[in-house]
Amino acid sequence: MRKKLLSEDELAMLINDKTFVDYNDRLRMLATSLFTWENLDKIAGTGASNFLEQVLYEDGRACFVKDDKLGFLALRVQPNDKYNVYNLPIKVMATSFEYNKQYNFDDIVYIKNNVLQKPTSASLQLFAYRLYETERTIDVNLIAQKTPVLIEGDTKTILTLKNVYEKYTGNTPFIFGNKQFDISNKLNVLKTDAPYLIDKLDIHKHQIFNDALTILGIDNANTDKKERLITNEVESNEQLVNYYLNCWYKTRKDACDEINEKFLQENDDKIKIVLNKDIIDLLNTTENAIIDYNGGDIDE
Repeated sequence: MRKKLLSEDELAMLINDKTFVDYNDRLRMLATSLFTWENLDKIAGTGASNFLEQVLYEDGRACFVKDDKLGFLALRVQPNDKYNVYNLPIKVMATSFEYNKQYNFDDIVYIKNNVLQKPTSASLQLFAYRLYETERTIDVNLIAQKTPVLIEGDTKTILTLKNVYEKYTGNTPFIFGNKQFDISNKLNVLKTDAPYLIDKLDIHKHQIFNDALTILGIDNANTDKKERLITNEVESNEQLVNYYLNCWYKTRKDACDEINEKFLQENDDKIKIVLNKDIIDLLNTTENAIIDYNGGDIDE
């Protein structure tokens, strides 16, 4: 059976969707690859570290529990009761695939993605949308450079004119010659003179991406114009990067400390939150860095 070709509108919608999903996935991979929960897979089962980061990305909060039958688990969490004076739930529902169990808040470790308990996806999806809009604008502007004309004709030749333009946009040379198609009388070509904006849009796209990297805590001052930045500007960006990174790091480290204190024995391997080495190599760490990237605070 011959496959049906997509119309121009259908193709445009397909590319729109794929472009947004692509940028969204790229940013998600970066966000969920920043940290490793050292020894968590050993204690709570293979895949626990990755699953926990995915949950924090999507939900903004998770929990660590000790199930009577299954042992230690890292799970999704939903408040399931009244809140105390510090706006924390008294009871929670720990959930995952085929798992749904209520716990007292004091019997679990409540893991926050950040102090606001906001999912990373809330910010990065906005960046993905802006990147998608810019990328598709580049595509449109590129096509305008390839086809900077409109073809005008009467209604009797509209189908033929459409075929001409499809050949033109498809990079195919075209020659039409018949009695019905009289170019001299029925065809006018109008120049649109679309300006070339791709270079400016590409810079704008990189600025959006760099803003997303800053929020994740990934250094990006050297990606576009570091040679034109003064020392204070570079240092200011690095400071902001570290501040943002600490927003994600501190709540994870607090959770690790609580897990180790509440559930693990003195001789057990302890859970630590560490930055993945590839990320460390991208960051300009100094003696005054907010975070000790081996898993502890500098002032400890």
